[in-house]
Amino acid sequence: MTTTHTGYLLIADITGYTQFLTSSEMDHANPILQSLLGVLLEQVGDPLHFWKTEGDAVLAYSTRQDFPAGETFLTICENLYNAFALRRQEIIANTTCNCNACANVSTLDLKIIAHHGQFDEMQMGPTKDISGADVILVHRLTKTDVAVRTGIRSYALFSEAAADAMDISEIMEPFSQGIEHFGEVRMKVYDLAKSWERLRAKRQRHYLAEEDGVWTFRHHFNAPIGVVWEFLVAPELKQNWMDRIKTVTVENSQGRLAPGSNYHCAHELADFYYRVTDWEPFEYFSTRIQDPARPHISLPETYHLTENNGGTDLRYTFGEATDVAGNRSEISEHEAAAFLAEFWAASFAEMDKKLDQSN
Repeated sequence: MTTTHTGYLLIADITGYTQFLTSSEMDHANPILQSLLGVLLEQVGDPLHFWKTEGDAVLAYSTRQDFPAGETFLTICENLYNAFALRRQEIIANTTCNCNACANVSTLDLKIIAHHGQFDEMQMGPTKDISGADVILVHRLTKTDVAVRTGIRSYALFSEAAADAMDISEIMEPFSQGIEHFGEVRMKVYDLAKSWERLRAKRQRHYLAEEDGVWTFRHHFNAPIGVVWEFLVAPELKQNWMDRIKTVTVENSQGRLAPGSNYHCAHELADFYYRVTDWEPFEYFSTRIQDPARPHISLPETYHLTENNGGTDLRYTFGEATDVAGNRSEISEHEAAAFLAEFWAASFAEMDKKLDQSN
């Protein structure tokens, strides 16, 4: 059976692989590469489907044209790089071996290639395979001169079609190159290493554990963690499940969701404004929300996600409501708890329905 889809095609490719393998002792080189490939495989899950591995690369694809959103897809790419970089760092830190393989782990890096197009998905016995001109193109894009011409070694390279589908191309660097049989292909380059360093350098944490908070609400969703994350943060999805919310808008000074982004939720009863203070996809994010009845009062919130039996557990916790001088407002806390107990119960029930419909 063959089904035609329009979606993302992704290749996470370990660079420096051939030189590393040919100049290293195989008994140490193979376990190192298997460990790095393994951590990449751990990051591939819904809304992406694992396709296969090809030596030094992990291949995946999505089958829904409008999902994941660009923000989520870019986050998936960043998480792939972050997991790779952390595992590489662990290997370097935990070895005292002086063989070529162990000494040259730092020469390995990661590039991610993504395209958005049409492809055929075929059931081949117990496995699935995909084919089509766009599948050929994403493979060809692994052989560009990006590193030489831009100096960016750890990058995500998006075809123009992928960048347009993501709708966040303004934060990427333009690039083009002639590709055999496809002509001049316009692309966008995103520096993964620089993004990782920027997000973590001198980063102040704003994370509320349950014991640090004032009030907590829990809910289990029968959906993968990446899907739940997108429903919680994407404004176009939030306004479809949040109870009595008419519109949700976001102001992104950095061109994407990140600490400093400001949400405005127009509720039937009041306007709610909150600012993102901490951002760790797909684990947690924190915000600071204004009391609509007392604009000088605000309170911190943390949304923490954990995987559980194929689904996702959400813990929402808010902390002490204070003014800018740090004076506590217990009345704001009591009113927030009373409102949110009803609001989250109704909202998350609706979100459950929307998640079921999206499958």
